[in-house]
Amino acid sequence: MVFHSIRWRILAWNFGLLAATAAVLLVAFYRHEKQARLQELDLRLRQEMTRGMGALNEVIPGIAGPRGPAIPATRPNGKAAPRGDNPDQRATKAKSALAEVVGTGVWLQVVDLDGKSLYRSANAPTEADLVTQALADLDAKPEEGPARPQDLMVSLTGHRVLLHRPPGRNLVMFGSPTAQLDAALAVLARSLALAGIAIVFVGCGIGWVLAGRSLKPIDRIAADAEGIAAGDFGRKIDVEDTESELGRLALVLNDTFGKMNAAREHMAQFTADASHELRTPLTVILSDSQGALRQERSPEEYRATLETIKQSALRMKSISDALLELAQGDAGKPVAQDPCDLADLADESVALLGRVAREHGAKLVAQLEGAPVIGDAGRLGRVILNLSINAILHNDAGVTVTVTTGVADGFSELRVADDGRGIAPENLEHIFERFRRVDASRSRHTGGAGLGLAIVKQTVEAHGGTIAVTSEVGQGTVFVVRLPKA
Repeated sequence: MVFHSIRWRILAWNFGLLAATAAVLLVAFYRHEKQARLQELDLRLRQEMTRGMGALNEVIPGIAGPRGPAIPATRPNGKAAPRGDNPDQRATKAKSALAEVVGTGVWLQVVDLDGKSLYRSANAPTEADLVTQALADLDAKPEEGPARPQDLMVSLTGHRVLLHRPPGRNLVMFGSPTAQLDAALAVLARSLALAGIAIVFVGCGIGWVLAGRSLKPIDRIAADAEGIAAGDFGRKIDVEDTESELGRLALVLNDTFGKMNAAREHMAQFTADASHELRTPLTVILSDSQGALRQERSPEEYRATLETIKQSALRMKSISDALLELAQGDAGKPVAQDPCDLADLADESVALLGRVAREHGAKLVAQLEGAPVIGDAGRLGRVILNLSINAILHNDAGVTVTVTTGVADGFSELRVADDGRGIAPENLEHIFERFRRVDASRSRHTGGAGLGLAIVKQTVEAHGGTIAVTSEVGQGTVFVVRLPKA
């Protein structure tokens, strides 16, 4: 579906946010504008009430209430009429003042609390419902009015009305039609709605463009990843901005793809090497067995052939055992958690290798102190055997191999040092790789498969330890294994 696209999701969120923000702001602006216009109208009604109440008191004596004198009529200029005017003159002036009030568009009407009209300007609405609504808004009809005048501003149907309650049982209404105001507010509402729609759509358009530009690196990353998946393993994802989130993602993917490619190449090389290692003894077995079957041989020749086949089979077994051990380590097979001591394991290894050392003219020296550890005694013993026998077999006669155990810096430590030919610097960094032979002069038929040191490193790391090697050509080599002390 379309909304599975990140770009469309961003657009939907952008649309919702813009729509909500625009609606809140525009509604707030509309309400503020409406309130401002109503307040302007209310102010005009109050001003006309102030001017018209005195004139009404002359036209309807006592409308201002029986408790005080009538409010003097006002002249058109707003000043009170002189006291010397006679009643007819004051009435004439009052009617003129009321006409001026009506001329501003304000209508007025006087009713009693029973709804009977006492005075109504010519422009006053004739709807009886307005009087009923006005009386309902008073919410009370006491026999006598309040001691002081009260004002109430209300909105009736199509009109804004100021209800003036003077002392007594009368109600004076000053009102103004709101048709023009309602029309102006409707136009304002439509304009704001159109403006809001325009803002939302323009904002969404901008958001669509920005989202596209922001997601463009993702498309590029996807294209590069598809290329890598298609077989272009040397391809890298282009990284423009390493500080951004997508830049960091590209770096992580490049690192991941690089490791995967390295693992793929390593696996391919491992498979090729394993096949080659197994092919040699298989070729020997096949060749000797076919030769023995082609013609009759003497018992001694048959015995020699079987011996060769046996040695080739043993070599294949040792390679398969080593591969199996490496595979188990790669699978994360947990090691045993038994207490043991590197000194005891080294002592056993030195005893087992005594005859081998003598046959190769090597001197094997043990300097053993307690080095307690927790782990698999059998696998740790093979570590010591591998390191020691390598030092014996890969050096010339007369080499001295020293096996040392002890505790240093809180770790149990094993050292296997020799004073033999040493290892060239260019080979030292590859010494723990699988099927790697430092001594190229050793043939695959007579030498090892190049898996011993790889197994040693894997075993040490499985026990939570480290292994390091230092060597100098012509001076010798030192392997140092450090394991957590028990």
